[in-house]
Amino acid sequence: FSFFKPSRPKTPPEVAKAIKDSLNALDTKTVAEVKALEKAMEEVEKNFVTMRCMLSGDGEVEPNVEQVSQLALEISKEDVISLVVHKLPILGWEARKDLVHCWSILLKQQVDSKYCCVEYIEKHLELLDFLVVCYDNKEIALNCGNMLRECIKFPSLAQ
Repeated sequence: FSFFKPSRPKTPPEVAKAIKDSLNALDTKTVAEVKALEKAMEEVEKNFVTMRCMLSGDGEVEPNVEQVSQLALEISKEDVISLVVHKLPILGWEARKDLVHCWSILLKQQVDSKYCCVEYIEKHLELLDFLVVCYDNKEIALNCGNMLRECIKFPSLAQ
């Protein structure tokens, strides 16, 4: 048997669950458990890279439209949007960069002629308030600004 056999690609529900679990793991780790926190951060970054590849392809393979739609639906259904917004201040630079890239794709994603991620944010307007408040944090101001700019492209979120 081979230690280097390629792993089976994750399905959109598996990706959404992995992101949710890894972000929730950040809560259970304390600063005293530095190694555990670093490991949890690595897991979050790895899952964001997986999400980014699924949403925008990897340079060689184009994204699967069906998978992109399913991922957007799962991320809305599993409350991952709320989680990524609230965890934004503690994420690393690479994770934030990947998140902002994915955010823009997810908001534009239509499932059955509805923007499910936009609808989620409409029902949770406190997320926009949180992004506005976080804009004062110079470490994440650029990320928050980019995420808010993506949101105002939709009239229902711009109001």
